Amino acid sequence: MLKKILFTGLLLLMISGCSGHPTSMQDVSSFCRSLSTEEFCGTQDSLCAKYSEITLAPYKSAKECRMACESVRMKIDQNMLQEDCMQMIQNVESKCNEFCDSNYSD
Repeated sequence: MLKKILFTGLLLLMISGCSGHPTSMQDVSSFCRSLSTEEFCGTQDSLCAKYSEITLAPYKSAKECRMACESVRMKIDQNMLQEDCMQMIQNVESKCNEFCDSNYSD
């Protein structure tokens, strides 16, 4: 019983220590590449590379960074938005915005 309590406490400490770091470029890239996509959405590598580029550039504010995240979606071919890629694009843009919010202030 005591071993279970100690193990649970140690596990919680490890998890809480991991959650306090700012979102990094690697977090955005890994998240993007981990998403499963529909077979008709063949642009995942290209999209992940574009969002990774966003996270490498310096910004003056979180708002400016979020605008850069949004610009990726705005520049995407409209056919992709109508295909099965839209959910993936929205998810990665949200992760990109998380990066902006955790690394910049407004």
